[in-house]
Amino acid sequence: MLQKIIQLLADGFAMLCIGRCLLQWGRMHFDHPIARFCKQFTEWLVRPIRKVFKPIGRWDIACIVAAATVYYLAFALIVFLSLPHANPVKSLVAILCYTLIGMTKTSAYLLFIGLFARMVLSFNNQNSKLLPVLNNIFEPLLRPFVYFKIGRYDFSGSILVLILWIWLVTFSPNLIYRLDLWLLS
Repeated sequence: MLQKIIQLLADGFAMLCIGRCLLQWGRMHFDHPIARFCKQFTEWLVRPIRKVFKPIGRWDIACIVAAATVYYLAFALIVFLSLPHANPVKSLVAILCYTLIGMTKTSAYLLFIGLFARMVLSFNNQNSKLLPVLNNIFEPLLRPFVYFKIGRYDFSGSILVLILWIWLVTFSPNLIYRLDLWLLS
C-alpha cells in the first residue's frame, strides 16, 4: 500500500513538471490558471535544477530533470522497501528503467489528456486561450498523420490517441512486468 501511495505522489508531481514543460513549449502565458498551478507546485524543485540545466530553446529541461529526479527517488524507495536484500547493481539498473518507463507513461497520459482537451475545446470553445497552446504542442506530433483527413474532418489526433493507448495499455505494463521478473530473479 505504501508503495502505491509513493508512486501515486510521484506520478502527480511528474505530471505537473512535464505539463509545465509542455505548456511552456506551447507558449502559454504564466497568467493562465493551469500554468500558474503547475508553476506553484513545482517551482521549489525546478528553480534549483534550472541553475544547472538551462532551457534549450523552448524546452525547459529543468522541469524534465525534476520529474526524472522525483521518479528516481520514488522508485528507489519502492525497490529498497520491497526488496531490501536485492542485488544493488541490479536494483540501480531497474530503478533507472522504472524511471524511464514512468516518464514515458506520464508523458503519454498528459498527451492523451491534452488531445482530449483540444478536441473538446475545438467543438465547444474555439476562443479559449488554451486551444492555441494545445495546437502548438500537438502540431509537430500530428504532422506525420496529416494524411488522415477526410474532407473537413481530421483523424490525425485519433491515430495519435491510438498509438498512446497501445503504449499505455500494452507495452508499458509488459515492460514493467518483465522488469519486475528480472529484478526478482
